[in-house]
Amino acid sequence: MILGGEMITITTEDFLQNPSHYLTLAEKESVAIKSDKKRYWITPEPEGFENPSPSGDPYWDDPRKVEELRQIIKLRDEGKLNLTPLTREERKELLGL
Repeated sequence: MILGGEMITITTEDFLQNPSHYLTLAEKESVAIKSDKKRYWITPEPEGFENPSPSGDPYWDDPRKVEELRQIIKLRDEGKLNLTPLTREERKELLGL
């Protein structure tokens, strides 16, 4: 969502009739597609963003996931987060096995 800009909500039918128009519009304004009871936002990729995965794993195509990982690493480096792996016994207990 682009802060400070307008927000336009369209139907899936609107989008399917003119997808290129709405994709171009999403560069300047927030565009949401409403389908049944859900709403989906068209969000352009930030300029200069590249998937950091050496294998091109599509999970990392979402810049929000990359930013979340950066925040976790920052917290770990500041000593605010302990990422000690669970032992086999701890995993079994956590999973109720």
